[in-house]
Amino acid sequence: MTNEEEQLEALQRFWKQYGMSILVGVALAAAVFFGWRFWQNARLDEAARASTVYQDMLGAVQRSQLNPGDKAANTDVQRFGKTLKEEHGKTPYAINAGLLLARQAADRNDFKEAEKQLRWVLDQKPAEAERVLATTRLARVLVAQKQLEPALALLAKENAPGFMPTIDELKGDIYVAQGKTAEARKAYESAARALLEREERRPLLEMKMADVGLAPLEAPAPAKADESGSESTSS
Repeated sequence: MTNEEEQLEALQRFWKQYGMSILVGVALAAAVFFGWRFWQNARLDEAARASTVYQDMLGAVQRSQLNPGDKAANTDVQRFGKTLKEEHGKTPYAINAGLLLARQAADRNDFKEAEKQLRWVLDQKPAEAERVLATTRLARVLVAQKQLEPALALLAKENAPGFMPTIDELKGDIYVAQGKTAEARKAYESAARALLEREERRPLLEMKMADVGLAPLEAPAPAKADESGSESTSS
């Protein structure tokens, strides 16, 4: 048997033993690749369609703001918002639509509807910024309905570090509404201290602090250095 015949026979044995596995592996790889491409294209297509609906919604919102009596504009806002929530609920556009619908409901003092929309937003498990925005807006809506304790309980669940000044300030506002001055001071001080660490100030917060008998927090003065350049210490 020649060398070429031996190689051909070895190849035939290999293909007989492993050929089906190779074909199956190639088929699976192709299915995964094309499935991923299809999924990506479907996501992009949905995002494009959701974006178009959201832009239409923003246009309707603008028309309704310019003319609150424009019933067609108000109807369009509701219709586009419903489409985004029902057909594109997994996109950020649906979250924004829910926030917009809630704001419009609150503007017309329909706090039940605003609460419904904000709870829907939170049920979608949005990203941190949208979650905190929906949470603080929902707390204000609950306050408007005289549900002060539920509003505080809602805020107590939120601990996003970057948003704590806003959350603590809102807690202080609720404590003031409850007549709990000591708790309000503590909440306002917590908000002011966090802002101070960022070298930020909020004049409105300082006004609220003054109303409960607190002076604005000041950054500590830098330690004085002696002539040798080292910080002076007390004996």
